[in-house]
Amino acid sequence: MRGTRGERGLTITPRAARQALPHPDKPLWPEPAGASGTPLTKRDFAAYLVAVAPAVLPHLRNRPLVLTRYPHGAGGPWFYQKNLPEGAPAWIETFTYSGAAGRAIRYVLCHDERTLIWLAGQAAIEFHPWLSTTAAPELPDRLVVDLDPMPPATFTDTRPLAAAVREILDRARLRSYPKTSGATGIHIFVPIAPRYSYRAVQSLVRAIGAALHRAWPERVTLERAVSRRAGRVYVDYLQNAQGKTLVAPYAPRPLPGAPVSTPFGWDELCSARPGAWTLRTVPARVRARGDPFSDVLDGDQDLEPLAELLGVQRSWR
Repeated sequence: MRGTRGERGLTITPRAARQALPHPDKPLWPEPAGASGTPLTKRDFAAYLVAVAPAVLPHLRNRPLVLTRYPHGAGGPWFYQKNLPEGAPAWIETFTYSGAAGRAIRYVLCHDERTLIWLAGQAAIEFHPWLSTTAAPELPDRLVVDLDPMPPATFTDTRPLAAAVREILDRARLRSYPKTSGATGIHIFVPIAPRYSYRAVQSLVRAIGAALHRAWPERVTLERAVSRRAGRVYVDYLQNAQGKTLVAPYAPRPLPGAPVSTPFGWDELCSARPGAWTLRTVPARVRARGDPFSDVLDGDQDLEPLAELLGVQRSWR
C-alpha cells in the first residue's frame, strides 16, 4: 500500500495504515451489494471514507464522536463506544469530558484521513458527532428536526412534512439543510449561534413538532411510546439533548446495500431516493455536486425569531 496524504498533510505510511485497518478483507456488509454482487469489506469502507473525506471531515472537526461498532459486520451484534478503546494508536486525538454522572470519558475526535481509516478498522459503521463542539460542549451550534417515519409510513411520507418544516424555518429567517437518515427518515439541520442551552433548543423543536401535529394529526406524532407511533412520522425532538447524537453526514448505515446518510439540496426533496445513495454511489455524487451541507458550517443564527413565531414563552431560554 502506498502512502497517502491526510487533510493536515500527514503521510499515511503502510505501517500506519496496517495499524489503523486490521483485517482489511473482513466483510462489513456481507450480503451482495450493488452491481458487482460482492460483499463490502473494511477496505471498501476505508476507501469510501477517504474518497468523501473533503466533505465529511469539516462536519466532524472538534466534535466528540460516539461510535456504533459492528465487529462481525452489519446484521451482527453491535455496541456503542464512547471511550477511546484500549490499544488505540497514540495519534488518535481525544476530548475528555465529564457529564452529569461525573465520569470522565475520552471521546474520539476525527480531524484527518487516517482517523477515518481507523474508524473503518474499528468496524464503526456508524459514527455520531455531538451537536456541540469541544469549545462549548454544553451549547449546541446545531438545531435538528428529526423526521422518523414509523412503518407502514415511509420516506415518501416525510417529504411534505420536511417542506412544512422548511417553511416554518424560512418564516423565522433561518437557513436549513436536509439530509437523509440513511434509512427512511430526514434530518433537517439549522446552524445556530452557540449560546442556547440544549434544553432551550429542544423546546423549540418540540414546538415545531406540535405545529406539524396540529396540521396533520393523523400523520404526525410526538408520542414517546413506540407502540403508539405506527404509520405516522415521529418528530424526535429529544435528539436535541446533550449526549444524544445523530449519524454523521456521509456516514453509512448497517443496512442491506450500505445506504449512506446523504445531504441533499431542498431542490432535490421531491426527487430524493435515499436507497440510491450508497457506499458505492455517494463518492461520485460528491465529486459531481460538492457538499450541499457545506453552509451548515457557516452558522451564527439567532433563535429568538423562531421562538416568537412559534409562540414559545420568553422563558424558553
